[in-house]
Amino acid sequence: MKKVICRNNEGNEFEFNVGEEYELDRELDTTYIVINKLGNKHTVFKTHFEPVEETENNGPNS
Repeated sequence: MKKVICRNNEGNEFEFNVGEEYELDRELDTTYIVINKLGNKHTVFKTHFEPVEETENNGPNS
């Protein structure tokens, strides 16, 4: 599943921390629907989040 990362906290709800990754449920024109650590879905503006670069070689064997 794709993820997005919170890059600032202006106008974001308190459960979103800058620099943390959140699971991406859906991507719309101007917003993302993300799932936080508690499993709750939230609609957030894309201006406060950015896609995480997915890499296949995250492990120590890369």
